[in-house]
Amino acid sequence: HYEGVLYRPPSESQSLLIQMTVGCSYNRCTFCAMYDETEYQLKPVETVLEDISEGTSYRFRRVFLCDGDALIAPMPYLEKVLRAIRENMPTVERVGIYGDPRSILKKSADDLKHLKELGLGVIYHGIESGDDKTLKAVKKGVTAEQTVSAGKRVKEAGIQYSAIVLLGIGGRTRSHEHARATAEVLNQIQPDFIGILTTMVTEGTPLYELAERGKFSLPSRFGLIEELKTIVESLELKKGLLTSKHASNYLDLRVVFPYEKHQAVKLLANVLEKRDEELLKPEFQRGL
Repeated sequence: HYEGVLYRPPSESQSLLIQMTVGCSYNRCTFCAMYDETEYQLKPVETVLEDISEGTSYRFRRVFLCDGDALIAPMPYLEKVLRAIRENMPTVERVGIYGDPRSILKKSADDLKHLKELGLGVIYHGIESGDDKTLKAVKKGVTAEQTVSAGKRVKEAGIQYSAIVLLGIGGRTRSHEHARATAEVLNQIQPDFIGILTTMVTEGTPLYELAERGKFSLPSRFGLIEELKTIVESLELKKGLLTSKHASNYLDLRVVFPYEKHQAVKLLANVLEKRDEELLKPEFQRGL
């Protein structure tokens, strides 16, 4: 029972996708058009359980619960869904879900620990930026402090935390501040995973309208790589994995922290020194 277009993290490409919510309960971010054609709704739990029952015909190792912030669902609902997966799909090793401070902080640490016991293994959180001015400009609806609180609560519960960052979202005017503040927030949370994406100004969004009026402009392609270098260089992770293999990015990177940090910074510095467009992904290969 799928409605609208489903989105999932790149790392969930081999997962069974179960749609719990249609769209996003917030859906006000100026850069996002993913759920513009759908009206948010929490699907009847009976419908979701039917999908899980159908999924038992296959041998999936992972399940991803859609849509935009499915963690916003009430605890009894989430418990029913996770129990059904655990009891009926013995091959499933991990369940993933999108969450943000609105949905995470509505759950206590004990709530999240309980969800972990029922099989929730990873929460993906689109933090986008750690810069409060940037967050306000794109109408993210949360502060950097709330982002840190949410991330720490997930980590406290023993659930893997995957932070999603948007290069370029601060525009040219706050490019450096965005990169530095984002690294600071990530250092406070200590994510297990960091997924780097690059902002793509999508027609029909408020950000597109600002760009058309000359009030927003993305950094240059190498300016975006400079942001990535600043983030990687500023990160002090005790343990973690950073990737920039999403289709939106100009440069694919995979960095295991702390062991490969120096090597990654050296690679990025080399790219910036050469300024060779051939080193970057061509526009026609990029996408959301």
